[in-house]
Amino acid sequence: MEFIEKPILVLVTSRPFGKIIAAEGWRAAVGMFGMDHTPQLLFLGNGVYGLMKDQDIMHIRMFKSTFESFDGRICASKKSLEERNISADEIFENVEVLEEEEVAKAFVENEIVLTF
Repeated sequence: MEFIEKPILVLVTSRPFGKIIAAEGWRAAVGMFGMDHTPQLLFLGNGVYGLMKDQDIMHIRMFKSTFESFDGRICASKKSLEERNISADEIFENVEVLEEEEVAKAFVENEIVLTF
């Protein structure tokens, strides 16, 4: 069977505290590069809390650094940020803030969606 690269959206909707689910989303996204896929990370709903740069969550910082070294695309829903009163200045650098139309487009463009 021939390997076919597929566009994969890694959707993070879980808060980063209290559980490891959000960190597992980062880990899965990094692992996709090892399988020759090009994942896109999208933070939606409470998942946007995982992008707060003032957090001291070492494993998320490590996965972010590795993900970026592969030129991975990290995105956040503008609506989710606004609903939680989080400004773009409060989240990690190099995160694309997407309007609702762009969030919808991410779901259409990616053949597989993994939710964490």
